[in-house]
Amino acid sequence: MSSDDHNPAAYRQLFAVIGAALQATALIFILASLLVAPWWAVVTLALIWLGSTVWSWRSFGERPWAPLIAGTLVAVCWIAVLTVSA
Repeated sequence: MSSDDHNPAAYRQLFAVIGAALQATALIFILASLLVAPWWAVVTLALIWLGSTVWSWRSFGERPWAPLIAGTLVAVCWIAVLTVSA
């Protein structure tokens, strides 16, 4: 496979789709945490999720990997909060 076979636009779209799925999954886990975590921890995580999502999609133009990084960091924060609060 030569370097001419790679389509940069396809990679950008792939980063966007996977990043959006990761962020949506993180939000579902955050909201489901209401069953086991204190409400203030869930609200804090939701605000972190909202801020990281807005940042990642605004900076997507110059950083196509931003949604992936933001979703991963929110998931790590979710794991840390549940580990400490449980």
